[in-house]
Amino acid sequence: MSDLVSKAADFFQQPFSGVIRIEIDGSNAIWVDGRQTPPVVSEQAPPNLEGGFCLWRTSLDTLNRILSPGVRQIEAAYIAGRLLISGDMSVMARLETGKA
Repeated sequence: MSDLVSKAADFFQQPFSGVIRIEIDGSNAIWVDGRQTPPVVSEQAPPNLEGGFCLWRTSLDTLNRILSPGVRQIEAAYIAGRLLISGDMSVMARLETGKA
């Protein structure tokens, strides 16, 4: 899991004024706190999480593809139905990732 947290920290480099919870295969989860610079990626929920957050649900394989360098991996996974996104969708509008 630490390798995945490290990959996510490389991917989420810019703050986005929100929080993302990524549920992997319905059991494990990582949190991305984009309210800080740089965003903090952890297996623990961030402090002061009062409002909603953006929730991603995906498989480990799909998440590894999203976090790897490539063009439009988030969009491709979402359109193909391999990445389910719910909750605070305004987070997605503000999201800038470190990989192109």
